[in-house]
Amino acid sequence: MTPRREFHQLQAVEIADAFAAAGVEYLFIGKGGAILLGFPGTTQDVDVYVDKTPENSERIIRALLRSPASG
Repeated sequence: MTPRREFHQLQAVEIADAFAAAGVEYLFIGKGGAILLGFPGTTQDVDVYVDKTPENSERIIRALLRSPASG
């Protein structure tokens, strides 16, 4: 099993930027979402809730394919 990399806030910024550029409707939720909003926390996970329409799904795919993290 590949070890998980530690989460860095910059990763969430990259996702937010890619989603914004593609018009994706989404929310960061959970403890990770609270951390992104400035609340202290100790977990390293971030949950992303996306609108589950076909149109938004296509935008998500386009956003992730253009993302620097997609390599």
